Amino acid sequence: FHLDFHTIPFHGEDALVEKHYLSKRSRRQKGLLAFLAQDADRRVFCYANAEIRKADQADEILRFVEFWKARTGKLPQELVFDSKLTTYANLDALNRMGIAFITLRRRGPKLLDELRAAPASAWRRVELKAVARAYRTPKVLDRRIELRDYAGPIRQVAITDLGHEEPTLLLTNQLRRGAAGLIQSYAKRMLIENSISDGVDFFHMDALSSAVAMKVNCDLQLTLMGSSLY
Repeated sequence: FHLDFHTIPFHGEDALVEKHYLSKRSRRQKGLLAFLAQDADRRVFCYANAEIRKADQADEILRFVEFWKARTGKLPQELVFDSKLTTYANLDALNRMGIAFITLRRRGPKLLDELRAAPASAWRRVELKAVARAYRTPKVLDRRIELRDYAGPIRQVAITDLGHEEPTLLLTNQLRRGAAGLIQSYAKRMLIENSISDGVDFFHMDALSSAVAMKVNCDLQLTLMGSSLY
């Protein structure tokens, strides 16, 4: 499953509406935060929640896991999401449940200095297959590291030559999977962003008539239904 948040902007004066980051405008503004989960193979939305408060947003991934287990009797096999979706403590919870995940790690100056200090011999090239992109042979630095609030080692894959100025850092609990496969799986995550954008445009989901939770949930439910039907 690909997981992501989407801020539905609100332009009224309701004091109960919190401010969230709106990627379209690269700023924080009043809005309602929605969490969406998309089946990575079928590209269909299968879960959404538009009643998330800022204090609870990091734990929404665990609520999705609970929902999916209650609905199907099974835990999700793999979750793919960006660095702002949850905490290291929740990554540890996913790992203890045996759920595979791939996420990003934020790049701090100290971390970037450590990567630059790594010897050239520590990096190796991998080939990305079945990927329609110009950068198919990135270099990777594959290590096991320790993080706060996460028990045991976690795998960090630093990636360069992907067309970005700074390295991309993947974090995963999949210790044996090939680096190329991890990169290709995460690269597909942009599909959920494209699907959210399509849903927003098709159903005018960002043009709310009110901040009433029932109205927002109705709009979001229509988006999920439309995603399944079309």
